[in-house]
Amino acid sequence: MANEFVPILRDPVTVTVAGRGFVLPWRPAAVWCAGASRPSVLASLLADQDQRDGMADLVLETPGAAKELARESLRILSEACGRKWWEGNRLINTSIAPEILGRLVLAGVDPWNRSVGEWTAAVYAMCVKGLDEKARLRLDFKLSLPPAGYEDEWDDEDGDDPTAVLSAVQAMMGNP
Repeated sequence: MANEFVPILRDPVTVTVAGRGFVLPWRPAAVWCAGASRPSVLASLLADQDQRDGMADLVLETPGAAKELARESLRILSEACGRKWWEGNRLINTSIAPEILGRLVLAGVDPWNRSVGEWTAAVYAMCVKGLDEKARLRLDFKLSLPPAGYEDEWDDEDGDDPTAVLSAVQAMMGNP
């Protein structure tokens, strides 16, 4: 069972790619945000150039390592944010919208002093502030939809079935 406090912890994390372990030190949300646009966010989180070079060599020399790195990057993003990776990624991308970023700055939320889990939680809080229940459900539903090609990753164990959620939202809005 994953530790639900990971989004607020500052502990290093060990990840394994192609049988080789890499230690990721705690990084502030700003570093995660800068790396989120890359297919393998893990590489940008490594402590030093030697580790980054080692990962690059591993990817170049080991068949399947690139896919494993991408998969592990998504897993660690999910763990660090405390939500599905695509939700965390959407919230990271939303955080640079001028209105959201401006509100975060005015609220004193500094991406250089917060974990990516804290940052995405603050972004979410800003996005839902003042929304009524229907609007919040719509936002939650949009966030919860996996991107194209990742529909199989929708986890029924701790999430709702997308069809059931859509039906519930439509019923609440008066559309049977």
